[in-house]
Amino acid sequence: MHNHLRQPDHKRNQALETLLAELNRDLCRAAECLPAEIERPRLPQVFVVGCPRSGTTLVYQWLAATGLFTYPTNFVARFPAAPWVGERILLLLSDPAYDFNRELTDHLPATPPSFTSRLGKTRGLTAPHEFWYWWRRFLPERETHALSPGDLAGLDGPTMLRELAAWEAVRNQPLTMKGLILNWNLPWLAEMLPDAIFIHIRRDPYLTMQSLLDARRDFFRDMREWYSFRPPQYPDLKDLDPAMQVAGQVWHTDQAVAAGLAQLPNRRKIEVDYEEFCRRPGGVYTRLVQCLAAVNHPVDPLYTGPASFPARCDVRLSPTEKAALDSAWDTVSASGVI
Repeated sequence: MHNHLRQPDHKRNQALETLLAELNRDLCRAAECLPAEIERPRLPQVFVVGCPRSGTTLVYQWLAATGLFTYPTNFVARFPAAPWVGERILLLLSDPAYDFNRELTDHLPATPPSFTSRLGKTRGLTAPHEFWYWWRRFLPERETHALSPGDLAGLDGPTMLRELAAWEAVRNQPLTMKGLILNWNLPWLAEMLPDAIFIHIRRDPYLTMQSLLDARRDFFRDMREWYSFRPPQYPDLKDLDPAMQVAGQVWHTDQAVAAGLAQLPNRRKIEVDYEEFCRRPGGVYTRLVQCLAAVNHPVDPLYTGPASFPARCDVRLSPTEKAALDSAWDTVSASGVI
């Protein structure tokens, strides 16, 4: 997304971007010094996938809060060239076990971060980050986010695996993160990481489309500007009206994720309805425990997290806007094409 089109509070901080580029340039040497025996992760991974604005951030925050996983925090996200280095520094800064006389950890809040976000962005040193910077080091820039077989064949998979393994080893915990950037190439990711588990979050299509339009208003103040990931149908969608654009974005994204996960055994995937998750996250936890046990990673089956979450299911668009979304969805879902 073009930085100059973003609203002021969503624009990148260019001074920060420059500083981080210089820091990660220096840290690139760390990637050349990984232990030779580290080739691939030893533990499973959990990826949250699905359409943008469907509840993926809430599920991701929930996973991070279980304490079962290592995940890209807002701090570690500053180190996309060497996330395992960022993880070691965070351990030093935030874990009382490595502190001396509370010289470093005294500044940390006593309560865990809240389950709030703005367009996928969270606040707090240890709050989960989407971490697209790391993925984009490896994935080629294309008009859409669907990679061709040739693109996939050219990716540096061995380096990705070595970096994930080094990162995992810092806390000796499985990694969890968002995987939306690979919504259209999940079988490839599943083959590269054979113990990975995928949580597919789905939401009522109308509410997802409404949220995407809200995001366009917030991010650009212009509903005509495309927000977030682009399916392979993007060239046909980009010149349509906003209602048809988001209808196509939601339909084609969910279809692609479902088709990709259909190739995997049930033990490697969890389908989650947004409203059901908000009502009873403990039920999803039980299924996650079962999937982790199936890849020889048993965890405590007792769920101690929030009993429920408030679900955002209100209709906020005008009757005219809602009618346009309903018509667009009927058109796209009836034909499956634009």
